[in-house]
Amino acid sequence: MKAMNIFLYEFKHFRRSKAKIFAYFLFVLASIYAIYNGFELQSKQQDTIAEIKQKKQEAISKILKWYDEGKRGPEDRPWIDIYTPFWALWNLPTYAIKEPADAMPLGIGQAEQYGYYKRVTNWSSVYDSDMVEELANPERLVNGNIDFSFLVIFLLPLLFIILTYNIFGLETDMSFDKLIAIQSGNKFNWILTRLAFYSSALISTVTLFILVVGMFNRVMLMEILTLIILSFIYIIIWTLVFYILILKSRSSNTIAFKMISIWLLFCVLIPGAVHQIASIKFPANYMTDYLDANRKEAYEVFELSADSLAVKLKNIYPKLESTQHGKDSIVREEIINNTTSAIINQINKKAIAKIELQNDAKNEFITSSYWYNPVSMVQNKWNSITGTDFKAYKNFRNEVQECIDEKVELLVFECWDKKTVNKEVYENYLNQMK
Repeated sequence: MKAMNIFLYEFKHFRRSKAKIFAYFLFVLASIYAIYNGFELQSKQQDTIAEIKQKKQEAISKILKWYDEGKRGPEDRPWIDIYTPFWALWNLPTYAIKEPADAMPLGIGQAEQYGYYKRVTNWSSVYDSDMVEELANPERLVNGNIDFSFLVIFLLPLLFIILTYNIFGLETDMSFDKLIAIQSGNKFNWILTRLAFYSSALISTVTLFILVVGMFNRVMLMEILTLIILSFIYIIIWTLVFYILILKSRSSNTIAFKMISIWLLFCVLIPGAVHQIASIKFPANYMTDYLDANRKEAYEVFELSADSLAVKLKNIYPKLESTQHGKDSIVREEIINNTTSAIINQINKKAIAKIELQNDAKNEFITSSYWYNPVSMVQNKWNSITGTDFKAYKNFRNEVQECIDEKVELLVFECWDKKTVNKEVYENYLNQMK
């Protein structure tokens, strides 16, 4: 009963404090705006993907019509012959697509840093300019794209400070803190109960947003529960930290100063220091490996003779020896030129492997900091649940690379087998590249 009385007392205190009400509703409005931004981004990606699929189907229908009409390609480009494997596959619209996660409105994460679709050609790679963009969360905030997970993880503790900094501190300032023990019996329970009022309010608010988005977007129940549990634990930890700070302080100013200091330490200084150290240890200029591969090594490949290129292709695909062209004593330069992209793909993959190793090392370094950098751990875990973390986009890059490998390999073997492509063969290509 005493706890309920304290809850009612704190509710009256909260209701009379215009500053606290304003701060709370400002957070609520910011959360609604952030979730709206998340839905906008998700909707934009879904619309773009739908448009891509429509254009892909239109392109396929046009090419199938060419086969029906006996045309070899567009009239304004007479060099194109879709009855050859090279041009048939060149005109085969192939896309790798990362569908936006249902939980994206609850955490944009790195969804604006990386591409979510990729048109795969004979010369594609996973580090083309349309796959990688550099945009950090603070830059999104400047542009107005507030992330709900950012609000919960970084700004909610600030709201908690505004709501609780004068608990017990006000009574101490007014010199009637001793009355607390007389009226409530135990100041420790009194303080904890008052903190529990605000933590309950914040937990309920965040949970409500998660449930509303989850039901509206039909997010998987396990993802909803995981986000609720994660936010619950996160808020409870801040509650306990502030509880200890209040017990160790003797005035509202001291409590506020210590709370702000702890927030700055764990939400700004430590994550910022870890990010800075990671940037120094793993500088972003490792993309030069990929650029060098595309420029220097690619140019060297184009300068090789057809015989040398044929040897390289056979080293990549030993089974080419058993193809029609592989059995010929004379190397046809046209076939070699049409399949040189397979060699460039291998060069790109070696350079990309170095980049991914450095990416993995950087992420392992950040992961190793979790024991003293818990806020980043919560942020990365949250983004993982919403399907917008680095690993989700790494998996997508792997899917893109698999698609590139599949298309290039199909191109090489079809060209070396000297296939003649008709409508049925083209439809078979479509089924293989789905």
